[in-house]
Amino acid sequence: MPGTEAIRRVVEASPAAVAAHDKDAWTALFARDGAVHDPVGPPPQTDPAAIARFYDMFIAPNRIVFEVEHDLIVPGEGTGLMIRDLTVHTTMSTGVTLHIPMHLRYTVTDGPDGPDGAAITGLYAHWELRGMIAALLLSGPRGLAAGALLGPRLFRTLGACAALGFLGGVRGVGGRGRRRAVAMLNGRGLRTGKVLASGRTVTATVYDGDRRGLAVVDFAGAEPTLTLHLPD
Repeated sequence: MPGTEAIRRVVEASPAAVAAHDKDAWTALFARDGAVHDPVGPPPQTDPAAIARFYDMFIAPNRIVFEVEHDLIVPGEGTGLMIRDLTVHTTMSTGVTLHIPMHLRYTVTDGPDGPDGAAITGLYAHWELRGMIAALLLSGPRGLAAGALLGPRLFRTLGACAALGFLGGVRGVGGRGRRRAVAMLNGRGLRTGKVLASGRTVTATVYDGDRRGLAVVDFAGAEPTLTLHLPD
């Protein structure tokens, strides 16, 4: 299994490649069967060509800064996990900057594909597309101009099927799901911080005494399921 430092190196190489606008370096971080779920909810990008188009659409034209508040690494048998609690600051071509609260989950495995024999098998970005669109439209002329450019570019770069799938990310459990997740977590004696609904999944920054971690509540089934990540 990948060690803690190998997991950290391959994950931290991602924002470094984004800041450098190095497409080859960023796409090379993913395993051959890796997937990008960004945001969680719409169909993911599941092959190298689709991941490259994702880069062209969402990374290449923008200046993106990762403001990381907290990291948690969870080693595992065969596959490790790194969780980042952060805000992503994205400056678009018109000059408007969006400040996007986010939880990022990276699954990392051994293999020849990435740095130090580690590669990203899954990037799961939990953020609220509906809130981002609202912030864009409310941010004045530069935001409106960016919104007018975004739609046509989305279809031109990703193709109609993937573009429609991405826009479907405005649907999901929303505020009702956030409230249900918080009630579930409070009932277990956990304090909550940032809470985000992305598709049918709610993620929450949680505190158990001095420990800080992430709760993932999945509403896809008849009953919600909870996965809790806390340091030992």
